[in-house]
Amino acid sequence: MDPYSRRSTWEILLNNRNNRVMVLTTHFMDEADILGDRILSLAEGEMRCCGSSLFLKNRFGAGYNLTLVKDDAKCDDDAVAAFVQSYVPAAVLLSNVGSEIAFQLPLNSSSEFATMFAEMDRRLKRLGLLSYGVSVTTLEEVFIKVAEMGDENNQHTLGKYAARMTAVGSDGFNQSCDEIITTESMFQRHLRALLLKRYRYAKRDKKAIIYIAALPVLLIAAGLGILKGSMAIEDDPLKALTADEYFGNETPTPYFCQTGAGAGEWCSDVMTSSFYSGADVQPLSIPQPAFDSDSPTVFGVTYTDPALNASGNTGYMVAMGQEAFERGYGKGAGLVEGQYGGYLVYGDSNQNLLGYNVFTNTTGSHSSAIFKALMDQAVYRFFAANNSTDSASNVSLKVNNYPLPYTDAAESVFSSSTSFVAALFVCIAFTFLPASIVVFLVKEKQNEHNSKHQQLVSGVSLPAFWLSNYIWDMTMYIFPLCSSETFPAVILLFVLFGLAICPFMYCLSFLFKEHASAQTFTIVLNFMIGVVLMITSFILDLFDSTSDVNSVLKFFYRFSPLFNLGNGLLSMVTNDVDSIQYSEDGTTSPFSTDVMGWELLFLAFSAIGFSCLTLYLDYAKTFAKTKDHDHGNEDEHNEIDEDVQKEADRVAAGDADEDAVKLVGLRKIYPGGKVAVRNLSFGLKRGECFGFLGINGAGKTTTMKMLTGDVQPSHGTATLGGFDILSQQIEVRRQIGYCPQFDALFDLLSVREHLELFGAIKGIPQASLDRVVMEKIQQLNLGDFEHKLAGSLSGGNKRKLSVAIAMIGNPAIIFLDEPSTGMDPVSRRFMWDVIADISTRGKESTIVLTTHSMEECEALVHHLKSRFGDGLVFDVKLDMR
Repeated sequence: MDPYSRRSTWEILLNNRNNRVMVLTTHFMDEADILGDRILSLAEGEMRCCGSSLFLKNRFGAGYNLTLVKDDAKCDDDAVAAFVQSYVPAAVLLSNVGSEIAFQLPLNSSSEFATMFAEMDRRLKRLGLLSYGVSVTTLEEVFIKVAEMGDENNQHTLGKYAARMTAVGSDGFNQSCDEIITTESMFQRHLRALLLKRYRYAKRDKKAIIYIAALPVLLIAAGLGILKGSMAIEDDPLKALTADEYFGNETPTPYFCQTGAGAGEWCSDVMTSSFYSGADVQPLSIPQPAFDSDSPTVFGVTYTDPALNASGNTGYMVAMGQEAFERGYGKGAGLVEGQYGGYLVYGDSNQNLLGYNVFTNTTGSHSSAIFKALMDQAVYRFFAANNSTDSASNVSLKVNNYPLPYTDAAESVFSSSTSFVAALFVCIAFTFLPASIVVFLVKEKQNEHNSKHQQLVSGVSLPAFWLSNYIWDMTMYIFPLCSSETFPAVILLFVLFGLAICPFMYCLSFLFKEHASAQTFTIVLNFMIGVVLMITSFILDLFDSTSDVNSVLKFFYRFSPLFNLGNGLLSMVTNDVDSIQYSEDGTTSPFSTDVMGWELLFLAFSAIGFSCLTLYLDYAKTFAKTKDHDHGNEDEHNEIDEDVQKEADRVAAGDADEDAVKLVGLRKIYPGGKVAVRNLSFGLKRGECFGFLGINGAGKTTTMKMLTGDVQPSHGTATLGGFDILSQQIEVRRQIGYCPQFDALFDLLSVREHLELFGAIKGIPQASLDRVVMEKIQQLNLGDFEHKLAGSLSGGNKRKLSVAIAMIGNPAIIFLDEPSTGMDPVSRRFMWDVIADISTRGKESTIVLTTHSMEECEALVHHLKSRFGDGLVFDVKLDMR
């Protein structure tokens, strides 16, 4: 909460405290001071102190704090210290930060304050002071003192900070920004650093490994297995055709014998005494005549009464088929299991004539050949038995099926039926790769993360950013095995697909704000524009009536990289089949436009086109021209504070032209007419620490975003280090360090890896990088977490890491957006000392600080107190007894 909202909450709690017990935990000591009747401090699970605010201040307080605001041009620090100690000899210098110097005065010296303050008022200008203020020990100082007393080994204790920084600062990295950027090609440094970032992140990202490697590999392996199976066609072996193997030993086999002319006897003998090998023959009884009329019509053919002629035989065949169907499939009778064949037998003994028709169920393999062989064997045995007394029953007929070897044309036709399925598997596999590409990009630019902006603000150029992603994403391929003749074409197809799909996904990444929705959408989208379009095109090509239309539609389909991949693979296989079948026409090159030539051309042009479109979209977003949305830049007239007007006049007069930071009429209006920032004009000198305050929604973060290039102003401009934020954004970004409001960290990179990444981005020479990284780790007290992943750090340590990233490389301008949010008082004070040290040591960096903690902006607070404060607060502890 901002101070205004927090104060409103305090009033609600105070107004509702009657007859209630409230237990409040907080990191804000002023909150505990105002709301707490009794205050308890815990450390390491133990109670360290307990009592009222006044009791704790008297018991653990060190006295009073005297804070003086200096006029840097006229103030002599030694003279001021001598003046204070002349009245209070026990005064101790607490800090000398920026335009503020603070002393600690013991409680027993309060009798000297009136004389000292009266003399100070008379000598204020001669001492080079602008104003001063005095305060009693704060509850926050009590908390810090108690924490130090209770844990002598705590590295957070402020007493150890100076000693540690003395050791670190002696060999610290103090190169200026200009010296850094000329030591080596920044583009190459950035490219290497960003590739190393992707590698380190990817090796720990288990989900990405599944999407990039596991699932695509399994699908591609399945597709290649199908394709390999279709290529390995073996000739069929010799197969003996017997009823036993296929139908069992008791295969029901109905038969019907034509009566008359002695045929019935022959038929009966053949079917009962000479038939075996697994067929259980069962005689059928078909009424005579077979049909209701003497001349039935079946399927348009009229049959006469059965006789031994063609039409009669056909009539009996139809009747037999009808009867066999009814019996075999349970129509009008019970279902006969395992029925695969039946016979219609006719003959004339006078003419030595015997004939038959075979009815077979084609669901049984080779049933026609088997049942014909069985009948032929029965006939041979019947005639052998009539003409010989020898072992006629042993006569047998063996029939084998031994197909001819497959021809090349037959093999190619067979394999083509599986080629489409194999290409489909490969196409589906590659729908996961684009999803993994877009997920990382969207995650980098999410509002609560936005590490992309952090990298760009630190100095990374857009070409380096996108090229590093391009190179990394291109390495995520697994090339399928294929025949040597088409290997170059397939390799080229996959390379061009990678070159095209990466920038295609980069363009889509601008549509999303959440990485989870981006992943789901891109998988579905690529399935639709890849797999579905390939199936559609394949089906349309099968019919002459739609093939011409499909030829036109393909030119639109080819704007999808995934369609080009799948259709190219399918066309290559189809070309191989055609070259085998029609070898006399010669082999068509896979690079031909009749095969995959168009796909290769479209992928090549898509790679160039989508890459240019990506850079255009990002440049248009990052370096967009400002538009005056406010129609004359007029606001309702509001009373302007005299200090604000004085600063605006200074900027307008050109007196701020040499300042490190200068804002001139900066203004931002969001769609819908909401004015977020109204005509900011002020300047900041080099080495100044500037507190930027305001309630929630006041425009602090929007101003930060405009200065760092994340948001474009609607009107006005600003210069950072002498460079304009609108026309010289690249130069501006080389001057600044940025700690955003939300931690822009990679959850799968360690603390050291973060600092190495941004140190390389800032251009720190490789020989000095390790030393500088260690300096920042020690300076921000992150030694115990050096190799821990950022995602596992506490909120306070994440803020420390973000501040370290902003400060690495000693940038000329440092933006800190609520750097101590979520920290306890000890850690927060520790952070203040770090910032104060950066601000005062050499006065090289200008610090712009936004915060909701008023203590964090003490240099500004004292001036505001002197103008807007209502006086003093007098605390008295009453004995209600």
